[in-house]
Amino acid sequence: MLLRDAIKGYLLSRKVQGCSEKTIEWYRQKLVHLCEALQEEGGITELGQVTITHLRLFVDKLQRTKSGANNPYAPTRNANLSDLTIKGYVQVMRGFFRWCVSDDPPLLDRNPAAALKMPRVGKYLIKTFELRHIETMLAACNTRTPLGFRDYVIMLLLLDTGIRLAELCSLTLDRVFLKVKTEPYIKVLGKGRKEREVGLHQSTAELLWKYIHRYRRCHDENERAIFMNRYGQPLTPNGVNQLLTEVKKRAGIDDVRVSPHTFRHTFARMYLEQDGEVYKLSRLLGHSKVAVTERYLEDFQSREARRGQSEHSPLSLFAGRSRRGFQKRRTDDWE
Repeated sequence: MLLRDAIKGYLLSRKVQGCSEKTIEWYRQKLVHLCEALQEEGGITELGQVTITHLRLFVDKLQRTKSGANNPYAPTRNANLSDLTIKGYVQVMRGFFRWCVSDDPPLLDRNPAAALKMPRVGKYLIKTFELRHIETMLAACNTRTPLGFRDYVIMLLLLDTGIRLAELCSLTLDRVFLKVKTEPYIKVLGKGRKEREVGLHQSTAELLWKYIHRYRRCHDENERAIFMNRYGQPLTPNGVNQLLTEVKKRAGIDDVRVSPHTFRHTFARMYLEQDGEVYKLSRLLGHSKVAVTERYLEDFQSREARRGQSEHSPLSLFAGRSRRGFQKRRTDDWE
């Protein structure tokens, strides 16, 4: 069987199992890249020709690839692909070949990726927004215009709920509950088609109500999506990223990434800073396991660790004593 045909079968099986279009596209991009590299480097076109050596050579090639080299819309950067990107490739390859030997009937008798190890991935702190970032971004929105008011509400909603980008764009009128006698909340459909309820702060609820009833303009009167673009069509994930890029430029922010995911991590950090419970946070974020939520704790724990550090520093032992060993050097001492 041709490798490309096996890949098509795998993607179809993922679709039948209910994977989202975004997830399927994530699989497709990486497996097509593998298929093209194997054919170009070793003339491998048949599924049965693939060996562990071929896969390891492909991973080695990825590790030497410059970031953006395979993206025609982005300039090649000097840095290599991140270890997280390479880990994603290995995950997809292992899943694909595992499916090849477990399908009924199996496409392969032996799994060539069985001995393919996951690459080591460093632990990185995802920088979150400071209060000054949030204030400047909100101030950069002209709330007297429909689009400016929309952008303002979107950022408040992301910060208030921590919902994902896809969950924001798929939010519909029937999933927003803003009744006077009950606490406001929204229903979102998360990963794995899991529905959950997320509460709203009263101020967010009021602004969302105002957007829906005053500024929301639809090309189709039957449209149920909440957020619209300038043409009256449902706002797409790409549209949200574009509006946040514009807000970033107007706000002059250059020390933190402005993205829906940064809002999500900021929500989690601030929730914990307000003594929120991690298990409840896990449910609000739509995580299937608390272990996933713990990844969001790294920035919070790092901040907590450095707070009050000066009080416990060894240098505090010298307080009130002579600081002859810490005297400022004259400029000419360094010349």
